Amino acid sequence: MKRISVVVPMRNEADILERCLSAMEELDYPGELFEVVIVNDGSTDNTAELVKNRNWSFNYQYIETDGVGVSKARDIGFRRAKGDFIAFTDADCVVERDWLLRLSEPFDVDVAAVGGPNLTPEDDVPFARCVGLALSFLSRPGARYAYEGDTVREIHHNPTCNVMYRKEVLEEVNGFNHDLITTDDEELDYRIRKRGYRIIYTPHARVKHYRRPNWKKFIKMAYNYGLGRMQSTRLHPEMGRWFHFAPVILIVTIIGLLVLSVFSNIFLTFLVILAIAYLLGTLLVSILYTRSSECSSLKFFSLINLWIFLYGVGMIRGVFS
Repeated sequence: MKRISVVVPMRNEADILERCLSAMEELDYPGELFEVVIVNDGSTDNTAELVKNRNWSFNYQYIETDGVGVSKARDIGFRRAKGDFIAFTDADCVVERDWLLRLSEPFDVDVAAVGGPNLTPEDDVPFARCVGLALSFLSRPGARYAYEGDTVREIHHNPTCNVMYRKEVLEEVNGFNHDLITTDDEELDYRIRKRGYRIIYTPHARVKHYRRPNWKKFIKMAYNYGLGRMQSTRLHPEMGRWFHFAPVILIVTIIGLLVLSVFSNIFLTFLVILAIAYLLGTLLVSILYTRSSECSSLKFFSLINLWIFLYGVGMIRGVFS
């Protein structure tokens, strides 16, 4: 069996951290073959006390950093790790008992990483469950953040809330790119695949991922993901896909029609038609997508439109960042 180090970066996650670490105690994997590397990245809450004052049943290393950012925290964690394989998850995630076993199964000679789905917990707050539903919908064109495929297959990326890498491959590509505000994990996977390695998705290695619990955190997330997406696309143009640019195209088209409407009413007509078609389309999708959900259509409608707008604004900002 594989020697595995689970790296968990965290910053001010004390409210939900115990759920994450308690799940590590329940892992169905030989205790002598795995450790947990806890990286406390400058927390100002009682994270340190929570970790240190309890006798956790698993082997662990505890590392404190001075708010270096999640990308550097992950790098510090995996470089200090003792395992030959590095599993990443986040402090707001709860892994299932067979998580490490399931991540281990698909590894082959040319496989560098294996990841799985991150699902919204049933006990998450109602707003967060609605966020999870919106992210699941937004992942349908091909994004991987909330992807929920049902077959083992090769893909281009697994989010770092649920993935395992060969440590030697992480070292070979020199870890994460700390200049990216987000998408650093996808950019890492891009460089790994350029070396000829494969990345595998398995639906059987599952984690529960607690979502953004309020509007403020959701708004920040949407903007930062757009900003990071443009940063990584500027670095590697091949990483950009059509659905990444759709929000930017929409925003630029609206602004262009507004400017042109000063010179001719025909452009104002086009703008009105576009706005009505877009709003009716997203409203219809919201109604259909929430039929069997407790999430209201109006809230879902607001979430996906906020994401599209703020993601697009973030990408535009990323052109100059």
